[in-house]
Amino acid sequence: GATLFGNKLEVNYSKYPTITPAPDAHDYINSGLNRFNSNVVKNYRHCCAPTKMIHVSALAQDVSEEALLAHLSEHGSVVGTKLFEVNGKRQALVLFESEEEATEALVSKHATPLEGGTIRISFSQMQSL
Repeated sequence: GATLFGNKLEVNYSKYPTITPAPDAHDYINSGLNRFNSNVVKNYRHCCAPTKMIHVSALAQDVSEEALLAHLSEHGSVVGTKLFEVNGKRQALVLFESEEEATEALVSKHATPLEGGTIRISFSQMQSL
């Protein structure tokens, strides 16, 4: 039921036993960018429905708040950001004005390069910065 790029998403089981991928489709089954390949228990524990807040990890140590905002703000109005470190790894929380904007940013910017690193984005269960 989430809205993405102005359309309401509907997910159902396929009536077909196999799917023939489109020519421009990407297979992430064995990719390091597939968040469910390793450490599955931890990743499932942090799964949540779309929210206005996204969690950005795998940030370069010297990434600035301005660079992060420039990378994400094309997808909507950013209400606030918070950069922090956990176990020496740079991360951020980014609060968008709407759930739809946060969803668009996640879909468009997950696994994209930012200042020398490939960022990972997920929805955050936190409601405020």
